[in-house]
Amino acid sequence: MSEGRLVARRCAVAVVLAVALVGVVASASAASNASGQAAATEKVILFSSDGMRPDLMWQYAHAGLMPTYRDLIGRGVVGDNGLRQAFPPNTGVGWSVLASGAYPAQTGSTNNTFYDTTTPFTSSTSAFAPGVLQADTLQQDAERTGKSVVCFEWTTCGGIRPQIQGPVVDGESFFSKSAVLVNFDLPGQPAKVSAFSFAVNYQRLSLQPASGWTNVPASYSPAMEQTLVLPSTSNANVDRSYELYIYDSTNDGTTNYDHVLAVPSSAGKDGSAKVADLQQGPWADVKLALTGSRAGQTAGFWLKAIQIAPDLSHFWVYATEVARVSASYAGCSCAAGFEETLASQFPTATSGDFAPLEGGVIDEDTYVQQGLDLYRQGHVPMLRYILDTLGVKPDLLMLGWPVTDEFSHQFMGLVTPESPQGGPNPFFDDVNGTGTKDHRIQIRRGYIESAYAGADATLALGRSLVGGDPAIFASSDHGFAPQWLAISAGKVLFDAGLQSAEQTSNCRPKAASDEAKVCEAGGTAQIYVNPSLQADQHAVVVQKIVDAFNTVTDPANPSWHPIAKVLTKGQLSNVDGSNSLNPTRSGDVVAVALPPYQFDAATPGKVIAPSGFFGQHGYLPDLVDLGHNVNMHATFVAAGPGIRTIHDQISGVQAVDLAPTIAQLLGIPAPNDTQGRVLTEIFPSG
Repeated sequence: MSEGRLVARRCAVAVVLAVALVGVVASASAASNASGQAAATEKVILFSSDGMRPDLMWQYAHAGLMPTYRDLIGRGVVGDNGLRQAFPPNTGVGWSVLASGAYPAQTGSTNNTFYDTTTPFTSSTSAFAPGVLQADTLQQDAERTGKSVVCFEWTTCGGIRPQIQGPVVDGESFFSKSAVLVNFDLPGQPAKVSAFSFAVNYQRLSLQPASGWTNVPASYSPAMEQTLVLPSTSNANVDRSYELYIYDSTNDGTTNYDHVLAVPSSAGKDGSAKVADLQQGPWADVKLALTGSRAGQTAGFWLKAIQIAPDLSHFWVYATEVARVSASYAGCSCAAGFEETLASQFPTATSGDFAPLEGGVIDEDTYVQQGLDLYRQGHVPMLRYILDTLGVKPDLLMLGWPVTDEFSHQFMGLVTPESPQGGPNPFFDDVNGTGTKDHRIQIRRGYIESAYAGADATLALGRSLVGGDPAIFASSDHGFAPQWLAISAGKVLFDAGLQSAEQTSNCRPKAASDEAKVCEAGGTAQIYVNPSLQADQHAVVVQKIVDAFNTVTDPANPSWHPIAKVLTKGQLSNVDGSNSLNPTRSGDVVAVALPPYQFDAATPGKVIAPSGFFGQHGYLPDLVDLGHNVNMHATFVAAGPGIRTIHDQISGVQAVDLAPTIAQLLGIPAPNDTQGRVLTEIFPSG
């Protein structure tokens, strides 16, 4: 979508904001420096690339793929193998620790999904839900002291309460399943995609002769048709269906189908109401209006013809989920319309969708295009709009990039020849593990490299738009390891006699009376004892859980160890230096896997089975085995005003140290709950 379409709306909003920002700047100038020290820099960018590993960053930077990072390394500070994250080094923990300088004991974010014992035993809590974060954050702290803040794709910004006043763009809201329509048999279908029926509508249908169409292009072979359906998953949406008119646009005397016209079914096959005229390969952005509680709000999806064989022997169309960007600007008179402007006037926000790829109904190139190209197509203009067109020049820009995580999940194990526990990796260059090589090693390595290069370009863009010479802290929420085997923690509990039926939904037992349940994410599973049990029963159940996980084995790989460590609640106060003991949110027992094992995407009824994807995080924070492509450490690079050049790597950096260090550079107090130290060694006088 052209930025030219935004001119009228931008001009109107910019005039309003220009007046509002005068007051903001004046307030910031008058704010007292509560830390009692002079600021060493006027602007800071805190950048986090989800799942970026420090060793791969270093490798790609020095190979020329990440010139921005190479520049920062050359004129600033880099951590010795980055920094150590908190436990477990998963997304929900990592982002909140970076933003607050506090460990999970304080933030309350103990994993991506967890149980809060103040709620019913059958409930679950997401680390990303509004109001979940219990610790003060750097962005809140900065605004309290008169600094202006922008949060763009920074995971914790959308979930904190109260909201920050500055602009926030934080992911998407989803309103439908994705959809795939084919007229031929994809390998392994429909069995393979059945596990993802919650997220993907898979349609295997024969094409039919087109009839009843008006206002459509001439077809030089008999036009064909079919209906694509995107089932709703929200009360703010309805099922969406689109009539597909498939035609041959070439008057060359041969059968040469090459176009697909998409029309909402409500338009009655009237081609003048088309939302897309597809050829094989290019994407179309389709906008629509939501209903119900969001009536009139704009959402959209992307549509692609993956394959149109000239004779229609292979016809393959894919539609992403109906989505809408999640955004706020609480401190602006434009607050009520800010999100709608981004949703209606910019390309639809989307990101990598694992379900259709792991379900085998789209190809890897399509997944990568959605996760990288379409993500940038929507988000880069939004970032420019906020920082350039609207003229918001923040003192603190908290900027994120999700693609490194998404591509590492899907491809890392496919490019790793040997298991972290020794022996060959059966999925190396073999996505199905059948012994037949895919011959895609370089292509998949290229996918991962492109995600890192995209992070570099995004940081460069942020730096250019902020203006001046900001101090930059480039980090990540966790590292990554190859994996390909899933442990069913629910099956382990069931076999131990602690559940009436095997738990197959994360964090939700089959019965409220079950003695224990599991909430897992990545390499860590938190097991909770039913709070209704008496103290003596509680202790017995804890021991049963410990015994059950300590005895998990893999008969197919008897020399390997699926479980690295089993911790009781009291041991969580120090896990590789991380205080992860939250009184109401930490598990009574925590089991930590060892690659190539992890807990997501387990197969019901099997303790261990292939996971269907190939990279993971959430293991012990100090797990590093570079020879086997394993590194749980996160990235740390810093450069700019107030930061000295150190032509060596510094050691001992913790994720909790960034927030207080940035606060000191800005001349403001550290966030209230900070437990980290100021990295004085990176300052000129350090």
